[in-house]
Amino acid sequence: MLYYLKLCRYFDERMETLYRQGKLPGAIYSGRGQEGTHVGVAFALRPEDSLFPTHRDLSAQLTKGLDLKRVMAQYWGRVDGYTRGRDGNSHIGDWAGARTFTVISHLPIAYPVACGAALAYKRRGEPRVAMAICGDGATSNGRWHESLNMSSIHKLPVVWVVNNNLFAYSTPNPLEFPVGSVADRAGSYSMPGVRVEGKDVLDVYEAAKEAVERARSGDGPTLIESVSLRWRGHAGHDPAKYVPRDLLEEYMEFRDPVKRFQEVLTNEGVVDEAAVKDLEARIKKEFDEGYEFAQASPLPSPGDVIRGLWSDDGYWDGEPTREGGSDA
Repeated sequence: MLYYLKLCRYFDERMETLYRQGKLPGAIYSGRGQEGTHVGVAFALRPEDSLFPTHRDLSAQLTKGLDLKRVMAQYWGRVDGYTRGRDGNSHIGDWAGARTFTVISHLPIAYPVACGAALAYKRRGEPRVAMAICGDGATSNGRWHESLNMSSIHKLPVVWVVNNNLFAYSTPNPLEFPVGSVADRAGSYSMPGVRVEGKDVLDVYEAAKEAVERARSGDGPTLIESVSLRWRGHAGHDPAKYVPRDLLEEYMEFRDPVKRFQEVLTNEGVVDEAAVKDLEARIKKEFDEGYEFAQASPLPSPGDVIRGLWSDDGYWDGEPTREGGSDA
């Protein structure tokens, strides 16, 4: 768990640096400060369970099993990325492998799809669970409410996670919803609503584990609200000046999920300073290897753009053309 927390933090920091240096094309959508939520909920899933994330939830996808090298290739639009150069940044998924659904930007578009997956699992009698994540702003969308409503009516094996950033882009919670919290909305759909602090990854994990097992046993969905203020704005271009400085400083100083969990493990004698340094060296090495892998991977061949549009042409079951395109 500490490995994934520190990996996701390091990845976020290094990718932002490359973006600021002009070495990374496209956009970045930071999840820094929210790693406790991402790692905690994903850790509660089994390999056969499915995750339906947003563009903000790469940390959850890495925890679920995405390959770091392929993620890096994705960001540079190379054929070894998960979409084989058809997109950049975090529009990533690995449905055939890690059981993570490819990210689509229209939020919370993954919620209805997760509802459908959970319905399929129930009809087939499969002991699998679907988990969908969105931000607090997406809870104002009709798709969010429709998904919760249907999942409760049919007691579907699904877990609904809301990563409450306290600001939907620049809109604070009190202007988003009239109830005290997102978790309060669960009662309208006759399902449990749990509110946890994202700063404590173990608390998030325990809440998610209970919800996952409840869903797997046939008792229906749960709504989990994990409060975790993001340290960066909506995307790389956004300085997030709408967040009060004292609030941001409080979260960075006292509610850092990575720092807090490392302190827990150190105080309990699970790890020592040497072990932490070894872990950090391993993560740096893996990132550097991933970067080199991405740069060595060819750009997509232009002729492949019309392949893979339909599932029956076999493109996604085979290898892409590796002759490469042009940087021009």
